[in-house]
Amino acid sequence: METNVLFYKIHKGTVSTEDYVNWSHSLLEKNVSTPSLNILSSFSFDDNPFEVEVYFKRALEELAIKEPTFEICARAYIGLLANRIIKANDYTKIFNLAHKIFQIVATELYLSDDLSVWFEISEMIDRLDFDDKSFVLKEDDIISRIKNEAQILQRLNH
Repeated sequence: METNVLFYKIHKGTVSTEDYVNWSHSLLEKNVSTPSLNILSSFSFDDNPFEVEVYFKRALEELAIKEPTFEICARAYIGLLANRIIKANDYTKIFNLAHKIFQIVATELYLSDDLSVWFEISEMIDRLDFDDKSFVLKEDDIISRIKNEAQILQRLNH
């Protein structure tokens, strides 16, 4: 798990022991190692999150990682969602992921003109869901648009 995505989950209060442990594993796979990171990676997903968090904070200090801004974290999480969209084949899942991106853009990244396309995508999905007869785009067209925008996000994040 990417560090910025982990911090997003911390900001939102949705972080779990599993997230911390997976983060430590991802760093170890990249040959990044510190004493606290090694201990953190040995926890099980069922361990106490408060104890795990202690080792996470120590690992941050050992690695000299500073907490990124909320916008950086939110954009990293949007990138993760975009990656899931690209990999998804089920239209319901794609629409749900697109809706999650829209929610972040609309409620957490207020002045992000580069992400404003997700307002349009959300409106397209809503019009399709409410069977707007005047709406000419079909489900496949909307999915194609969502996947295209997700790919653009991926290119921008790399």
